[in-house]
Amino acid sequence: MNSRTAPDTAVRTVTATGGGTLTQGDAVDFLRTLPDATARLVVTSPWFTGPFTASSTDPTSPGFAKWLDPFVAEIARVLRPDGSLVLELGCCWAKDAPVRTVQNFSAITGLLAGGDWHLLQEFYWYNPGFLDSDVEWRDRRRERFDDCVSTWFWLARTPDVPVDVKAVRGFQNHLTRTYGNFLVLGDSAADDHGPADASGDPSGERERAHAERFPVALPEYFIRLLTREGELVVDPFAGTGATALAAETTGRAWACNDFSDEATGIAERRIDALRR
Repeated sequence: MNSRTAPDTAVRTVTATGGGTLTQGDAVDFLRTLPDATARLVVTSPWFTGPFTASSTDPTSPGFAKWLDPFVAEIARVLRPDGSLVLELGCCWAKDAPVRTVQNFSAITGLLAGGDWHLLQEFYWYNPGFLDSDVEWRDRRRERFDDCVSTWFWLARTPDVPVDVKAVRGFQNHLTRTYGNFLVLGDSAADDHGPADASGDPSGERERAHAERFPVALPEYFIRLLTREGELVVDPFAGTGATALAAETTGRAWACNDFSDEATGIAERRIDALRR
């Protein structure tokens, strides 16, 4: 995801339901408010480059892994011993040349090398509408292609985690195997509960897309796969609230956070609209 400007405030509650709470603040500070070993699932999409500029001279970007480490350390504390961490991490285009950076693979490799995490599987989400591609190399020079797929890494500290593959059968379509790891997902019913934006779009689609939203069906897929009703789902980089909506509509407890005024404002309106 792209960078956002963090507000100069501590973690604050934005809105709450009977199932969960949306807060605004730094992700590490937010995670520190949660009790040990309480979450069954953390599903989230951090900023793909961290606070760095992607460069051809630093294609593996070890600084990104160091930036991610404090978040992962708190996530490990918050997760149950057999809980799951599902991270969307993508390659990025360098800003100075038509080459890719692989800070995502570098970070995952570092986590696995430490011996505390296992990579259980990767999932590939077909989402050409929400990925950045470099206009210079794609459109003007026509030397590169659109980005169409991002990778979600399913990690855990034990290979033996609770999984219910039958719970996600309905999420697959004719392009995928019944239980395949290539995800082609439309919006879920929860996406219909967004408020209208200034352009008159009744679902709020333009406003939410501008704030880098992904469809509620995406976190809902992993929530159904890896949790049961009543269990806690956490998203420290919640954006416009897709994880909160997915957890709320599936009867899971949830705690979600983002540091963007714009994103949490949209998330608040979407959650309030869902409750009406």
